Amino acid sequence: MVDSGVAHEIVAGRLYRPALAAARRCRSSQRTAYLEYRSGLHFRAASQDWGTERRLNWQLAELRRTVRYAYATTPFYRERLDAIGFDPRDEFGFDTYSSLPVLEREEVRAAGERMLSNAVPRALLREDATGGSSGTPTKLWKGPSERGWGESGSEHFMTRVGLPPGSRIAYLWGHHLDPTVRAGWRDRLTDHLQATRWYDCFRLDDDVLAAYHLDLKRWRPRGMIAYAGALGALADAVLATGDAPPNYPRTAFVTGAEKLYRHQRDAIESAFSRPVHEQYGSRDVGLMGFQLDPSRNLDFTVDWAKLIVEPDRTISAEDPTAGILVTKLRADGMPMLRYRVGDVAHFPADSRPGTPTYTLHEIVGRDMDRLWMPDGRWMHPAVLPHLMKGLPIRDFQLHQHADYRVTVRIVADAGFGEDARAAILGIIRANLPRLDVSVEEVAEIPRSAASKWRPVTSDVAARDRRISW
Repeated sequence: MVDSGVAHEIVAGRLYRPALAAARRCRSSQRTAYLEYRSGLHFRAASQDWGTERRLNWQLAELRRTVRYAYATTPFYRERLDAIGFDPRDEFGFDTYSSLPVLEREEVRAAGERMLSNAVPRALLREDATGGSSGTPTKLWKGPSERGWGESGSEHFMTRVGLPPGSRIAYLWGHHLDPTVRAGWRDRLTDHLQATRWYDCFRLDDDVLAAYHLDLKRWRPRGMIAYAGALGALADAVLATGDAPPNYPRTAFVTGAEKLYRHQRDAIESAFSRPVHEQYGSRDVGLMGFQLDPSRNLDFTVDWAKLIVEPDRTISAEDPTAGILVTKLRADGMPMLRYRVGDVAHFPADSRPGTPTYTLHEIVGRDMDRLWMPDGRWMHPAVLPHLMKGLPIRDFQLHQHADYRVTVRIVADAGFGEDARAAILGIIRANLPRLDVSVEEVAEIPRSAASKWRPVTSDVAARDRRISW
């Protein structure tokens, strides 16, 4: 007898998806993006085993095409490249490319539609925006090629970890709009045909998590895609029951939206005995990297068919941390060259500006989420969850004031008292010597505009952040 979950996936994968593909081919507004999606799938499958030299040669050719396209079709890049005397018609290499100025998010906001390519009809562009985690959302536009190659990239990596199209997928997710609005019959029908089910991750408490757990045990998805923090909370709730690992997901978890911290991964693996693949991406760039084999290492494989990832400085063995720069190779609607995404990563030891990297060892977090000292040294918050582990607190956030003072905001758990307060002060003062540190109890930790947890917020002015590198 065929399992009901398997039967559901057969209907979704073999009937609904082919019908949806046929409809996309027939609609003029979707046809180009669909064909680009198919091209992206075919290329990734054919190039999966290419060596480094072949990848570099292909990317260099694509980079030259991309820069020439940006220069020829946008006022912004024509002025930008002319101003520095860069001739895109030259057969430039990666080292020469590194001389192009970094594209900052503020420049994208200021330039607006001057960055749009005149080669793509306006009707084929789709407006989007960043989530606003760093303040004001940044508006951008994506053409059919970027959308198609982005969709195929996500499908390629999901298939490689055992979650092919049509798989039953549970989303412990949210939206920048109200996530509870998927209540209409059209939404419910679409979710059923696509074998997906949504669980709001923005409104959680013990009762909600218990209800999710029971429903997921009945539904038994093949995979689960989740906000890292929400999945960590579900894992803690499952561990608290003392039961054996449940029967979901049948294959794997995929986390995104927030950084997955070590203590969260440990809890998820302990509660469910399933692999946890962290993906890395952003609203403005899309998927950038994916952990393919977390049992072996936690490296992110870069989606090099769609973009070039480089560090904003030369990497040394002593300090492998750098800001991430991205060049979109498929941005037909709004080209973006050497764009600073605002995140910090641990790069391979031989990484240097202008030259593509194919793995990232770790996504440390947002570039802005650092704790600064007056002499220019800084500490990134990636270490904080480990330092705070075991203390009787439910949630925390460190806020740095403009004068460098640090307030540790904590949501207390049962057993919190003066000993715990003293322990927190000792931990933070040991890592931030000579800074004034205090502890403040609060009812809750506010989330960002994109409903993400930020372990650190800092009011230290950018002009005072003297980064030695």
